[in-house]
Order: sequence, then structure tokens, then C-alpha cells
Amino acid sequence: MKKTIHILRYGTVAEKTHLEKAINTYDYLSINGNTAAYVSKAIAKFIVEKFFQSTEKGFFIDPITYAFQNNIHLLYNKPKTGAPAIKKSIAKLIDHYGEPVAKVVTGKAVVPTDFSDPQKSENFCAKVLEFQSSVISEYIKKNDLEKYLLYAAGLDSLDTVNQLSPKFLIAPYFYLDPEDMDFAEWLKINSAFVQMAVKRSEQSHEGLPVFAQIVISKSVLTNSAALSSIVEAYKGLPCEGVTIWVDDLKEHEADANILHGLTMLLCGLKGKPIYNMYGGYFSILMAHKSVNLLQGVSHGMEYGESRAVYPVGGGIPVSKYYYLPLHQRADFTKAFYLLEHQKILDTSLPDWGDCKRYYKEICGCQQCKTIMQNQMVNFVNFESDQFYEFTRNNQVMRRKKASSETKENCLYHYLLCKRMEFDQIRRKKLSFLLNALLSEKAKYEEGAFLNGNDLDYIDIWHNILLPYCEES
Repeated sequence: MKKTIHILRYGTVAEKTHLEKAINTYDYLSINGNTAAYVSKAIAKFIVEKFFQSTEKGFFIDPITYAFQNNIHLLYNKPKTGAPAIKKSIAKLIDHYGEPVAKVVTGKAVVPTDFSDPQKSENFCAKVLEFQSSVISEYIKKNDLEKYLLYAAGLDSLDTVNQLSPKFLIAPYFYLDPEDMDFAEWLKINSAFVQMAVKRSEQSHEGLPVFAQIVISKSVLTNSAALSSIVEAYKGLPCEGVTIWVDDLKEHEADANILHGLTMLLCGLKGKPIYNMYGGYFSILMAHKSVNLLQGVSHGMEYGESRAVYPVGGGIPVSKYYYLPLHQRADFTKAFYLLEHQKILDTSLPDWGDCKRYYKEICGCQQCKTIMQNQMVNFVNFESDQFYEFTRNNQVMRRKKASSETKENCLYHYLLCKRMEFDQIRRKKLSFLLNALLSEKAKYEEGAFLNGNDLDYIDIWHNILLPYCEES
């Protein structure tokens, strides 16, 4: 069985330092199209410098073509004065894609009839693929780097340096929601684009693998007709793999029907590599060799295990501590009480106790050992202790934010925990991992600080995956 691919999402240029420091914790980088268009030089520079000698590394670009379909007001800035204007990153992406998505500049979203002309659709598909494939090569060409790279690698051609090309191309795609009256049309358009993309890759991109991206509402997972139509449309397509994104699917909060529907979708598509673009530990368990429903899982840096297709709101994400035994991010207060409940942290003791049990039962990653220094009192270094202010309904409000030091502490701990989770599914039997979840639940479920259903996700995950244990 091939190694499960651990995918990390590239967020902003500001994260470059973290990506470099944590380079051994992930396999592929996933880069959103608007980011790739806006800061292509920074991304290309990072890939060339950090991936060139690392043949196991890779990247791909999500073309985010769905963004031009609905809620296009999200593509505009909201200035304090003057008319809204298209965000610069989106404008740059439109420059690459052209029609029909350029119509959003006039305030109009794309509709199915925009793709009724096969030739125009093929032109659009060609531009979307060209953009994905050329980000790194254009950087090398513009900076006259080829001769230096060839000399450094002792090669005659860069064609064999696979890490400088996307691991795969993603065909143009659009959001699928069974409550949308155009659901069937968008499904047909998505399928057509996959077929176009495969042909185009063979003709112009040296046969780079093409993946279909399926982006769906959660309602698909409990709608048997919609789920069947999606499976029917995609399972016979000539693409080499599939990426999945379920709108705002939080694995710790989703009910059993939703997660069961996800496994049914993956079962229906089984046969090609499938990567979940936003997933947590449940998705990682579904990549276990006994389950084999996923071959890769992606998440953001510290957060981003779920994401809404059309995000609302804003603000600064709060750094949280990743509580590894329960496989979830927890605010500092909750994590503190969990440790206190287990008598791993005891404020009545000098330095709140030593870290022997913490390293053994909670986390023994290098980041934790560096932070804790064998004294539990140092757990406070995971706390977000600063604030920022914003105005809502004419009222000034405060929310927590992390200092740069706290952010780094939480971030590297999280990434090392994720690496451990991926390692666990390679080394441990599924039955062992599921029993470990139940054991952890039993330790904490009587804690007065937990809500009644805080740990229900453990039973849901266990019950859904238990049938696969027969093959362990």
C-alpha cells in the first residue's frame, strides 16, 4: 500500500518561515489559485529552494473556479469609502482565466449557459490548466535559473525534476448543492471539464495527472439521490484521482448520518486516489490500510481541518492547543482542565508538577519538550494572552489573539501531532486506534467542565469504522 499523503495548505507569505521550519511534517503543499496568482514569485521561490533537492515533496494548485459561481460579493473588498472593488488576488486570477469568469467584474456570476459553447469551454479549461502548470516554470524562466539548477543537480534537463511541476492538475469545477436548481447542469459541466482537462494535459502538459475536484454541500451526504448521481457522474471519468471538499464539515461536530454519508461517497468513488482537502483525525483514520477510503488528507497550519465554501465573517483565528489523546484543538482553559482532571497538572505542587506523565500520556513531541522543560507550569506558554479590538453594531468588542511566540508554540506542536497521527495509521492496527479513542473518552467523560456531548464524536467515529476492523 502506498504511503498516505499528508497535505498542508499554503495560506499566506507570512507562513513561509513556518513551512520551512516544519518541512519534515508534510508531503505536499496545496495552494489556492488566488494566492498563487497574487504571490507567485514568493511561492515559486519557496518551491525551487526548498523542494528542489527533496524528491518526495510536491505541490498542486487549487484553481478555485467555483468562486465565480455564487456569492461573488465575497470577491470584492469592502472599503470604508467608495465603491467595492475586486480583490487584487482575484483580479490577477481573472487575468489568467479570462472569459467567462471575467464577467464577475461587472457584478455577474457565472451560470451554466456560460459553458454551452464547447470551444469557449475548452479555451477556459486550457487557461486554467496552463496557469496551474506554469507558476514554477515561469519563475525559473524569468529569473534565468535553469542553468544554475541543472549545474546544482548535475542534470541535462529539468524535465526529470518532478517536484518542480504540480503533482497533478485540477480540472475546472463548480460547487454542487442538491438544493440548487442547476445542480444537474453543474454536475454535467464538471464532468465535461474533467474529460477536457485530461485531453488537454496529454496534448500540452506532457500527460500530467488530472484530478477531479468534487466540492459539495453537506446535504449531499444525506441525500441518497444526489449522492448516487455524483458517484455515477465521476466514477467512470478518465481522471487519475479525486479531491473532495465538503462544505464546512467539522468532523468533531457532524452527526453520524453525515459521516456515514461521507464514507458512502468515498466507497462509491473507490478505485482511484482520493484526497480530502479539509479533514482531521477521522479522515486520517479513513486512510488506514484497513479502511482505504482516502489516500491523502489536507489541513491548514494549526487550523483548517474544515472550511466553508463561501466563508462569512472574519477576524484573527485564535491559536489553540491540540489535545492529541482526543485529537481535537482545545482552548487553553479546556486543555488546562483536562490535564488537571488527569492529575497530570496540579497547581498545588511546585511548578505544577513534572512532565513525565505529560510526555508519556499526552504528547512527547520535540516542541512540547522544548517548551515545557520538565515543568508543567510552562504549559501556560500555549495560552493566547493578548487581545484585539473590532467594532460591531457600533460597539467595540475584544477577542483573544496569540502573541507570535504562542502562535509558534501551538503551530509546531500541532504539526508534529499531525505527523504522529499519520505515522500511527501506518504502524498500528485500526482496532488498536479505535480502542484507544474509547479509552481516552472513558478517562474524561465524567469531567464536570465538559458539555454532555463533547466527546460523542468518538462513539460516532468508532461505530462507523468498526466494521473495517475485520480486515486489520
